[in-house]
Amino acid sequence: MTRPRTVANLLEQGELDVTVNPDRANLVLELFETYYKRVFCFTRKSLSNAAAEDIAQEVFTRLLQVKNLEEKTVTSSYLIKIADNLIKRRYNKDQRSNAYIESQREEAVRDLRRQQQPEPEWSNTEITKALSSLPTHERDAVRLVVCEGLSYEEASASLGVPVSTVNNWKYRGINKLKERASDMESRCSA
Repeated sequence: MTRPRTVANLLEQGELDVTVNPDRANLVLELFETYYKRVFCFTRKSLSNAAAEDIAQEVFTRLLQVKNLEEKTVTSSYLIKIADNLIKRRYNKDQRSNAYIESQREEAVRDLRRQQQPEPEWSNTEITKALSSLPTHERDAVRLVVCEGLSYEEASASLGVPVSTVNNWKYRGINKLKERASDMESRCSA
């Protein structure tokens, strides 16, 4: 890990946006040298190295803005609490950002669905005609299981055949209906 630029260096280079008297800067520098490693280790438990380093540096930058800092006793627990609050703010900000991104994604998906062509709807007459084109046993299996919502066991008892036979008839009937639907779609699009 590379040692971060110190608060004093940042002040000297004019890279901090706060105006600070030299006594305060020296106090923060002293606190930095004493507690930086503890604060960094605390933040590192929750964040990546780079993020932990950013938060740890932010803790000491914020100290420059604390009123009456010179009169306060600053402990590592005080600094860790500042770091904890910064981590929570970052997490909440990330959550809001993720929620916004997710809402935008959902809106884009809704827009795409609106732009897609709707599935052609079949009239009752077309459905009846398609069902009537099936052999009687397949039509009965589809009607009982799909249309009326009976279980395979109930349909097999009604038709007097094994459950596997009902399943096969329904499967074949559905496939024939799908083929008929795709034929109708291809005729409509041509």
